[in-house]
Amino acid sequence: MAVNRGCSLLFAGLLGAMSVGVIAQSSASLTAEQNKLARIEQTLENRLVELEEVENEILGYDYKLERAEKSLADARKHYDESLRELKAAERMQKTSPGADSERALHKAKHAFSMAERGVDSRSRRVEFIQTNYAELQARLNKSQAAVEDAKARQASQSKLVDGMVKSMLVKAEENRKAANAAAAKARMEPKPAAKPVIEQPEIPAPTMASLAPAAESAKSAEASAEEREVDADLLEYVKGEQERLDQLLADTDESEKGKQTFRNLSLRMTNGESLEFEFLGHDQYRLVAPVESGRQTYKINTWKFRRTIPADDDGTRYVFVLDARRLSRPRLVMYPEYVLSRLD
Repeated sequence: MAVNRGCSLLFAGLLGAMSVGVIAQSSASLTAEQNKLARIEQTLENRLVELEEVENEILGYDYKLERAEKSLADARKHYDESLRELKAAERMQKTSPGADSERALHKAKHAFSMAERGVDSRSRRVEFIQTNYAELQARLNKSQAAVEDAKARQASQSKLVDGMVKSMLVKAEENRKAANAAAAKARMEPKPAAKPVIEQPEIPAPTMASLAPAAESAKSAEASAEEREVDADLLEYVKGEQERLDQLLADTDESEKGKQTFRNLSLRMTNGESLEFEFLGHDQYRLVAPVESGRQTYKINTWKFRRTIPADDDGTRYVFVLDARRLSRPRLVMYPEYVLSRLD
């Protein structure tokens, strides 16, 4: 019986060890999937900001197009009036030639020429706005598709993570019950006279807290920026933002940078530190700073921006670019600095 009791206790111990090992391994997998989910959420946030920007630009072009079309209609009306006046002046010159009619004809020709130019310039402006509007509409369609794709990926990944957590809870509960049953069986068996054995404590039920991945653990600390896998959507996003900024600042010297709107523009970090932005020109401001993982709120002067930072980006340097061309709601662009090395 002493041998049986010893085997039962050993079995209970092995169950407990196996449970810890399985949970540890599953927790590592869960951490990886949660980091993936955080990156998808980060992508969705970026895409939503991008979509808002395009929508606002389209609203601006709606107003521009409306004004341009009205201006063109007025110019055409003026053109028709100038044409009638020109024909009247030509008839007057034929029927009653003289200095006065000649001056009137010269004046009518000049007015008609100016009206003609007005129609031509306004027509070209309408065409220009319509072309830009079509390009914006294409950007809007692409941005909307990107948002929908990110939402679908987020829903799918959330379902996967929830399933993993539930599966881990079920397995841990099964192991706990098996281990407690083995320990209870061992307690019911008579104790050997010579070798008293300390009873095994009952294994507590697993909780969500016990299964929570140690996101701030070794994985985020040991993974180097160069070894991290860069999400294709993040790479595309950063590439697009770099191209936008490069095009906006192309061949800009000191005299063309424009007036700096803010005397001081600072970013308040979660640790209370305040960092100053660098003015690039054309209402663009930039800084690079390390970030903390999790749901973060970044305060820039009086504006607040909420972003998700994946666990494996904890302590990573991020690029912050504030586009302040629209002061009612500036646009914050941010991404890991290490992505820039993948753009080549």
